[in-house]
Amino acid sequence: MTNMNKLTLTYNEKLTIMFQKLTILIILLSINLYGINNQKITLGLTGVILKEDIANTINLKHYLEKETKLNIEIRFIKSYSEMKTSITNGDVDIAYICGATYIDLKSTNQINLLVLPILNGKPSYESIIITQTNSPYNSLFSLKNKIFAISDKESNSASLVPQYMIYKQGLNYESFFKRIIITYDHGESIDAVLSGYVDAASVDSVVYKAFINKNPKKSKKLKVINRFGMYPIPPFVIRTSVDNKIKEKLVKAFINMNSDNLGKVILKSMAIDGFILPKNISYEKIKKIKNYLKLRNNHNVK
Repeated sequence: MTNMNKLTLTYNEKLTIMFQKLTILIILLSINLYGINNQKITLGLTGVILKEDIANTINLKHYLEKETKLNIEIRFIKSYSEMKTSITNGDVDIAYICGATYIDLKSTNQINLLVLPILNGKPSYESIIITQTNSPYNSLFSLKNKIFAISDKESNSASLVPQYMIYKQGLNYESFFKRIIITYDHGESIDAVLSGYVDAASVDSVVYKAFINKNPKKSKKLKVINRFGMYPIPPFVIRTSVDNKIKEKLVKAFINMNSDNLGKVILKSMAIDGFILPKNISYEKIKKIKNYLKLRNNHNVK
């Protein structure tokens, strides 16, 4: 077995342990603290949250139950592809997803935007390229033949943006990196850089900020070598079949989060300012990137 295959196997074992821990968490999250009723709403979470912050996931469940009196079930979904299936099958009612995933789901007419996170007063974020502080790399384009981490093949910030930027430089993304490691979590991509599993990673700027807030000492070991964006932020979405009264309860809970003590704790840990209604938001910028890559991959268009 080559060193690269050993590296991939070791990282896959690490991911398996992580998802086993999340399964235990799901059991712990079944505790009823707020006299909730029997109306169950399943909240699907993906790589756009910091999965290592288990306490905040518990806080989010408890806050939503306290405010809505609904039975909130948390379900961690490994990939955006699996999330799309879970939503279209009705296994997930609301979800925190990537903007690129929203574009795919919107075309099915099965979901609508619920609320949008805001950072610095705006519903937008960046795709950032990170590496170790003492590395010689100074941009995405200096990572030729290096090992690169992404959270998901369908992630805008982790996968689509780097592909787009590399192709726009006249380079071939398919042969650019020595190896791409898929971590299924932006936090795990950051850890992969810190531990030396990979040379660099492309991550969501909001998740990166949340990670640094939680692990301030590790910030000295990391540097951002590129910032791409701004892009419309990953949204919370809701299935169109969910009753409007339930939707109203959920919207109110999210919008009022920054005026509640527990809500403020959640927002601080998520590294966002709060939530707003999805007005005047367009995901056309991400859609154009997706269309460009689709044409390129299908017809070899430069």
